[in-house]
Amino acid sequence: MFSIIKLIIFAAISLSASAFVSQGARPAWRSIPMHNVEVQKASTTTLHMAVAAPSPVKKDQKQAVDENDTDEQDAKDRGWLVRLYNDPMNKREFVARCLTEICSLDDGEAYNVMMKAHQVGIAVIGNYHREMAELYKMRLSGEGLFIDMVPADDEE
Repeated sequence: MFSIIKLIIFAAISLSASAFVSQGARPAWRSIPMHNVEVQKASTTTLHMAVAAPSPVKKDQKQAVDENDTDEQDAKDRGWLVRLYNDPMNKREFVARCLTEICSLDDGEAYNVMMKAHQVGIAVIGNYHREMAELYKMRLSGEGLFIDMVPADDEE
């Protein structure tokens, strides 16, 4: 450890000593003659990229549609239900406040959703696009509420 510090100090002193050399004098390491040194200049080559034109699509040609794509598209069109489950840990006021702050429900709607979940065991908060439903599920779950999301056609 001590020898590493000596080495660092020595390197710093030797570098700073060359900074105080007058303009006419050459540092010792620069006075060594250098022979057969070739300097290569950077090449200035221009690169060109060829891009293929897209092939024309015939109007008669139909694209094959996968069944999963249509199901996913339909589910996306109908939306996603965000559902709230009753839990014994959170107070009803806290649940209603989370619904108003996170899901932008007004006080009456939040109270009705909370009471339905409390009495029946499950309540639908709303029908949203997938991204919005995922956001609400993540944020409400982060507050400690029991939340899930299902496609709108899966509701019982």
